[in-house]
Amino acid sequence: MTESDATARHSPPSPLAVGAAGSIALLLWSGTAVANKIAVASMDPLTAGVLRSMLAGFVAIAIAIAVAGRLPLPAGPRNKALLVVVGTGCFAVWPMLLSLGLGHTTANHGALIMALIPVFTGLIAAVFDRRAPRFGWYAGAGLALAGTVVLITSRAGPLTTAGASPAGDLIVMAGVGVCALGYVAGGRLTPLIGTRATTFWGLACASVILIPVFILLAPRTDWGAVSAAGWVGVAYLTLMSSLLGYALWFWALGHGGISRIGSWQFGQPVMTLILAALVLGEALTLPLALAGAVILAGTWLAQRKAG
Repeated sequence: MTESDATARHSPPSPLAVGAAGSIALLLWSGTAVANKIAVASMDPLTAGVLRSMLAGFVAIAIAIAVAGRLPLPAGPRNKALLVVVGTGCFAVWPMLLSLGLGHTTANHGALIMALIPVFTGLIAAVFDRRAPRFGWYAGAGLALAGTVVLITSRAGPLTTAGASPAGDLIVMAGVGVCALGYVAGGRLTPLIGTRATTFWGLACASVILIPVFILLAPRTDWGAVSAAGWVGVAYLTLMSSLLGYALWFWALGHGGISRIGSWQFGQPVMTLILAALVLGEALTLPLALAGAVILAGTWLAQRKAG
């Protein structure tokens, strides 16, 4: 290998590559809530969330075996703890809570609540870094949370959405906090062991947790009655949302910065709202769009002032 080849191999990725990876991840994730709704229409919601990550974990383990020796494990107790947080947060608890919540609310409500992920991610990153966010961050976060509270608690009038419930919304919101913690851990682990290792070992870690959970939950679903669309939804969640989406996202976070790249997620709910209207026929009303605009504006402001 020549010196120029070695330099090219170890040179940092271009901003264009980082941006492309993050954008593709967000495009894939914009279909997560819609695919989840399709899956839970014919299977138990909690079981669907477990199945999604368990199957992705099996694929990850197969890949890890195929490339044995090229997926390093984290060294030291701190980095191993980060891997456990990634596996538990992003790949075990978050998918379960999201599927369970979407079993009791709509995809558009879920998408708008998921818009808070950058706010939670920025807050948790600030705690990890032992730094206080700027005043503007608090203003933006407060605005986003206020819009979310209105969305969740308004059960009469123009914000009322058929199929949405406070319980489902709150379950999704709890999952958002868990997911954000996993994002921060993944963003710190990726520069140390690489994107593939973070994603695949995280999924493998989650599988260890989820296999016994799936065995307990499996009888809650009539598997013979699961529709073809339901299986397509599970396949999308397994391959696109869990495997490819997280691999691209962790790589973008690791090379582009958690605060900067994390702020891009405010565009994801907009794409999900459009998909929910086109695929699921969920109504996109003006009041709902205004509530979403408040949430997204607050999220954008918080991330703009996160530095």
